[in-house]
Amino acid sequence: MQVREAIKQISGFRYLIDRLELRSGVGRERILHQPWMECSETIEKELEKTEQIIRVAATNPPLTCKFRKALERVKNIRGTIKRLSENTVLDDLELFEIKNFASAVVEIRAFTEYCPVVELPDLTAVFVLLDPENTGISHFYIYDVYSPDLAALRKEIRLKKSAGEEEVTEALYFKSVEIEDRVRGELTVKLQGYKESLSKALEGVAHLDVLQAKALLAVQLDLCRPEVCAEGGEVYTAYEGLFHPEIKDNLQRNGKDYQAVDIVIRPEVTLITGANMAGKTVLLKSVALAQCLCQFGFYVPAKCARVASVAEVAISSGDGQDELSGLSSFAAEMLCVDRIIREVKAGRKILVLIDELARTTNPAEGRALVCGVVELLAGAGVPVLITTHYSGIEGRCRRLRVRGFREEKIEGALTLANVTSFIDYSLVEEEREEVPREAIRIAEILGVDGELLEKARRVMEKENRIKK
Repeated sequence: MQVREAIKQISGFRYLIDRLELRSGVGRERILHQPWMECSETIEKELEKTEQIIRVAATNPPLTCKFRKALERVKNIRGTIKRLSENTVLDDLELFEIKNFASAVVEIRAFTEYCPVVELPDLTAVFVLLDPENTGISHFYIYDVYSPDLAALRKEIRLKKSAGEEEVTEALYFKSVEIEDRVRGELTVKLQGYKESLSKALEGVAHLDVLQAKALLAVQLDLCRPEVCAEGGEVYTAYEGLFHPEIKDNLQRNGKDYQAVDIVIRPEVTLITGANMAGKTVLLKSVALAQCLCQFGFYVPAKCARVASVAEVAISSGDGQDELSGLSSFAAEMLCVDRIIREVKAGRKILVLIDELARTTNPAEGRALVCGVVELLAGAGVPVLITTHYSGIEGRCRRLRVRGFREEKIEGALTLANVTSFIDYSLVEEEREEVPREAIRIAEILGVDGELLEKARRVMEKENRIKK
């Protein structure tokens, strides 16, 4: 999987990619094609490079500023390099592109010599070749110094033109054009010896642009560098202060606080219960996003984090209705869960996130399906998080509950605007199979018709008496 695919699947990932301050077209192209990394060593190397840039940006702002400005001058010259490889004589625009790129790389190398995160070839000779008069500017021209014959001819043209000898001047001009074409051919031949260096430099600059954007994002959003589980070590994921940047930003813009959560995810089934509005879905989205960010080499939204790499994040959100194919929400959900089970049975190391499994079918069968999934995945040795409203879920699993609504914290009037302020989103271990029953109380807070709620309470009381 590449980033361009992940932004369509992982909630909040596009928001972060859009916030990246990439300076070049090649950087924007590279981030979209960046592949999913599964090897812990590869991920750690990428994270280390990002950390080095963060340190340099903090300790040497002037150098970092020059580096970023040089990145802005970089254009995508892959087409020009391709023409160079095809032995096509380059025109003045293409020679200018190479000169401008070489000039930018020379400036960027001043940063990489101080912060050696990416190896860039030295293109000083390329710039000198295209700047024979040592002007130090990116503009390109067929300079007189390239050909004494051309210099003499241009001088003669100026003299003839000032004397008003237009016919002679035109003939001399055509001769100068022939010499200029020959010079372009000679320059192209010389530049062919640098085509591999130019290609390597272009890829290196694209990587540098992505790294500096990741570093800046980490500082802006207070992200942390995750510890990646080493191959052969204890495999588990743990987050302290995990948050979802997009949701947090939306809440803060509306004057509300965001409560980060702590969670440990081991290669086992974890069942998460909690009332409506308790943040279970946001928790799964946050876990998916953090896993995704880590495996694309980003810092993650948490105070501290330890991440076990996986081959894929498999998500079933229960809202995958496909109207075009005629599938209901339940059908789409079941097909998604079936694919997940097939992947697990095939031995793939995946992170499974299932939100409110079977919530759109009748409760009896829905509960049975949840029990079946728990039992099937319990011994698979993969991390599984399943949120549910169903009570009585049997099977070998760890149980967590979102603390939920805390009436003892209420101060003053309780309104729709402030109700979320009295919900505790932290997770606690749970041994009971019964799920919290707070729906009617929350509906009451939301101002739902009182007669409706009273009837609902009587039904609940009747069911409780039958159970006893």
